[in-house]
Amino acid sequence: MAERTGFLSTINPLLKIGLSIVLTALAFVFKAVWANLLLVAVLLVLTFTSLRVRPSQVLGFAAFLIFFTVLSGLLSGNWGYASLGGVRLLVLLLPAPLLAATTPPADLVRAFQAVRLPAFLVLSLMLSWRFLPLIQQEAQRIVEANALRGVDLARQPQRWFSGLFTPLIFRMVSFADEVSIGLETRGYDPDAPRSTSRPLRWRRGDSLFVCGTLLWLAAVGYLEWTA
Repeated sequence: MAERTGFLSTINPLLKIGLSIVLTALAFVFKAVWANLLLVAVLLVLTFTSLRVRPSQVLGFAAFLIFFTVLSGLLSGNWGYASLGGVRLLVLLLPAPLLAATTPPADLVRAFQAVRLPAFLVLSLMLSWRFLPLIQQEAQRIVEANALRGVDLARQPQRWFSGLFTPLIFRMVSFADEVSIGLETRGYDPDAPRSTSRPLRWRRGDSLFVCGTLLWLAAVGYLEWTA
């Protein structure tokens, strides 16, 4: 998924992080299918309006979701419970790419600093955040390199360890080593005082986002209560 300039990219990162946590909790608490479907519907609208999603990604994710739901139904014998599980899975998975693709790294750092997190923890979270897209890019390059050699990893799972995971692990270790050397050569001190030229501020868009979110969650709660 690629970022697209939109409303969510201007929202305070702390609000988006808080909403992601709330949605994760609600996915486990709410038991009504219609309540979870309303959560999914709004998340899908935000996803397609905020991100550039390729058709292949939609088809792949839909196939995975159908497989998960059918497998759950066959194993449990309860198709209603299986459908609820599939919808819950969507609620759990959709907020993460939305948050990642609509939050610039600099804004994320300012959000962590605003809540007074220790500097070493901010650095750790930031590096982890930056490594996620790197892992995806490197995995794609490795898959393409194997395809050029005539190895189709999608149809040869026995080659995943030697053809994908091993080179990916070595590449990530190399990235980590380069980052640590870069921090040392620049004299990085996590305990040194820091300031920011663009501190986080509450904007009108944040107020609208909060109001819309409260109305959305109230409607979801009503569906859960009346179910």
